[in-house]
Amino acid sequence: MAFQLKNFSLALISLFIIMMSLLCSSASVESSGTATYYTPPYVPSACYGFEDEGVMIAALSEGLFNGGAACGQYYQVTCVSGTNQGTPHPCLGNGPVTVKIVDKCPAGSCRGTIDLSQEAFASIADTASGSINIDFQQV
Repeated sequence: MAFQLKNFSLALISLFIIMMSLLCSSASVESSGTATYYTPPYVPSACYGFEDEGVMIAALSEGLFNGGAACGQYYQVTCVSGTNQGTPHPCLGNGPVTVKIVDKCPAGSCRGTIDLSQEAFASIADTASGSINIDFQQV
């Protein structure tokens, strides 16, 4: 009887550890960075070539793009503040925008962490600002 109780206890502990590791691995981590925007045409893209993926899309900086592993992932992006004197309060206060990753921001010319499509950027901030401080997370 004691042997069965010990096995049952070990099984419960194992189940608890598995459940906790699943919960921890599925939690998204929020990060901070900057967002810029790019204008149409949005094709070709590094992920989908000439396939049109709509307008709520983005390109990631080299590190986040991870050699293409980020293709098709969705990111939630929230405007936090302006980055320059030109538009001190660019955030529209509409909440976050969710974008699909379709491209890699070209090395050397990437001015931000995430390069949003013009439409995605305009849904959270005044495009006249050109660049904004953001919080973002994979969803």
